[in-house]
Amino acid sequence: MDINRRDFIKLVGLGSAVFVLGTEFSSEAAEKEFYFVQLSDTHWGFNDAKFNPDSTGTLKKAIAAVNKLEIQPDFVVITGDITHTNDDPKERRKWLGEARDIINGLKVKDVKILPGEHDAALDNGEAYKEYFGKHISHSTTKASTSSS
Repeated sequence: MDINRRDFIKLVGLGSAVFVLGTEFSSEAAEKEFYFVQLSDTHWGFNDAKFNPDSTGTLKKAIAAVNKLEIQPDFVVITGDITHTNDDPKERRKWLGEARDIINGLKVKDVKILPGEHDAALDNGEAYKEYFGKHISHSTTKASTSSS
């Protein structure tokens, strides 16, 4: 299935902001320029059909849409809020682990992840660091698959 930029944005724009940046979206442009995809405000764990009728599917669909792009982006930037605020530390860690596992499904090797206040404010980023590492951005390697 070929997917163009317009269809990609329609598909993943339901529950999260998506940006595809580059001057052109063609194989010729890929040889001389770069482009990247930004996924933002996925709020994994938030479940209210009034705001997002597919809250458990939106992030998965966004990752699948990026993977199906005819020309893969040079990198993907995922900006917070990756998860939704949750005062229960166990539930928050569960959501961070689930989001990490979904994000690790990206084919793109260079993924930059930046937490938002929903990801890090309650504990100064400690839970976020357990699942995404001590550094704010991750290049070339996927996020850790263990929480230790």
